[in-house]
Amino acid sequence: MTEAGRKDMTEALENADTTQSVDTGVHRLTEMEIVIEEPNWSNYSSISVANFGARAEEGYCNGEAFQRAIDYCKQANVAELTVPAGVYHFYEGRHPVFEGLQDFQFDGGESEFIFSTVSAYFVIKYCTRAIFKNFTLDWNWARDQLASIGQVQEVATDRSYIDLHFPEYETLPEKLDIRTFNAMDPRTLSPGCSLGREFGHDQLGTAVLKDRNTLRISLPEAKREFFHFLQREQTYIVRHYIYDANAFELHGNQHLQMQHVTIYSAPGHGFVTTGDQHHWALERCRIVKRPGTTRCISVTADGCHISNSQGYFRIENCDFSYNGDDCLNIHDNSVQGFVRVDDRTIQLSRVQRWRNPFGKDDAIEFRLADLSPAGLTVPIESVDWEEEQQRCTVVFQEPLPADLSNQAILFNRRYDSGHYIVRNNFFHHNRARGILLHSSHGLVENNHFLMNQGSAIQIECGAESRWAEGFGVEHVIIRNNLIDSSDVNHWNMAVIYMGVYLEQGRTLFPIFQNITIESNTIVNCPQQAMYMSSCNHIVIRSNAILNDNAGPIKTEQDGDANCVANRSSYQGSLMVSHGRDIEISGNRRLSTLPATDSGIYIEPLTSSNVTLTGNVGFQ
Repeated sequence: MTEAGRKDMTEALENADTTQSVDTGVHRLTEMEIVIEEPNWSNYSSISVANFGARAEEGYCNGEAFQRAIDYCKQANVAELTVPAGVYHFYEGRHPVFEGLQDFQFDGGESEFIFSTVSAYFVIKYCTRAIFKNFTLDWNWARDQLASIGQVQEVATDRSYIDLHFPEYETLPEKLDIRTFNAMDPRTLSPGCSLGREFGHDQLGTAVLKDRNTLRISLPEAKREFFHFLQREQTYIVRHYIYDANAFELHGNQHLQMQHVTIYSAPGHGFVTTGDQHHWALERCRIVKRPGTTRCISVTADGCHISNSQGYFRIENCDFSYNGDDCLNIHDNSVQGFVRVDDRTIQLSRVQRWRNPFGKDDAIEFRLADLSPAGLTVPIESVDWEEEQQRCTVVFQEPLPADLSNQAILFNRRYDSGHYIVRNNFFHHNRARGILLHSSHGLVENNHFLMNQGSAIQIECGAESRWAEGFGVEHVIIRNNLIDSSDVNHWNMAVIYMGVYLEQGRTLFPIFQNITIESNTIVNCPQQAMYMSSCNHIVIRSNAILNDNAGPIKTEQDGDANCVANRSSYQGSLMVSHGRDIEISGNRRLSTLPATDSGIYIEPLTSSNVTLTGNVGFQ
């Protein structure tokens, strides 16, 4: 994108929204209404996919017929493409691609679309003022299951093997690709169980068929101590796919609406949003298990994954459940560490073009290893990729200072997935977090979180060898949400968790600022209700907390299997560490169960200017 084009887009983003200032008592936040433009149908016309040979017949591949219909709509400027009610199959990887359509509507007519090939179901890119509505997507489970229920039937006394039973199968298929074992409750068959452990296939030995639906899996001698927790009747979601193919890939669209769309399953994320996409909405969309099945998963990764985009979106009145990862993940990608080639050139490792889409003229802000600003932002001149080596060489338009640390963190400021409204949604029974927030300027209100394996809301930023996501979070309101029975696996010590992940640990730099958490109800959490760190100007007020810290205390024996070790470092119902200028007021705590802790704990060495007023029920 040219500099002039970027300026025009920025002005459009700023002018398209109305804002109202909200007084929080400590700081002022901005509450947005994000306006999505409707299609301009001055020359309305409609056509059916049936006119191009689409048929609701099993065994018939509709890929070519749908694509002919889509291409005709673009060429003839047809306003609406409709689908007669039915079940349509797609084979051979020929899946619909909607590209460059304007003032357009796709009405699925309450049809179902069933896919059998590992590639994105629907690709929607560079469309403007478009609506997609009234249809369901699913994977062909009769051909290949995305995940299976596995239950430990026997553990060898010397832990040299386990017998894993698959009750859904009469006979196991010859090829069963086992990727991960994710703990599930054996009674409710929902993701997560108290202190449940996860592990991957790379930690296991060989697997042989013991009987028609049971595998005997050997455990390498070096790993047997790790598997001390294994015992009979433990039950797992055994994923056969994870990040293989997404249901929707949304790239570079403007003023896009997805309405009344259901995803029963996909071998990857549900919705993925990337690129110069802005002003878009999910309204009354669902990611749920197909009724009448024994499935243990819907999509095998995130419900909605937003990264390296231009933000300005709404997600309202949606139902996301049984995802293999987070229900909603909002972030942009960073990278830490480089090798200097010359004064304008660096080489980056552990990068991928799709995850770190560096391009000419992108403004790169350098941060120090503790996430504090280095005071340097430089545009890119060129990028040379070596994708197989996950490496690239970046040439900048200006010299870099000689004293710039090679452990600096790079933020690509071309992207900002912030400015969002997440309202009136149901996030439940998923493997990881309800919402993972890495982006700024948001309103999260009136949502219901139920039995999420991890935190209901996790506010995060960090960089390490595995992940590098987020540019910090500022100006967010989290209010009027109901959080029930989340953090099932003792995932991150709190159902509302705010923290960084860095090789050196916590940082005093306030990467999270101006955030209000108010009038939420938190019920039945095994550990803390809230943990706040690396922050300033935070308001926590008028929240109700019932039966927090009601689970067993995590011990050193549990290790870091659920992301956070050192249980003794986390104290109280509410805790502040590495924070300043924080108001905690008018919160009420009530317990009808024994609690392992019930106070408000301010870490004294790293926190300052924390005011406590009118809180009831805390020791």
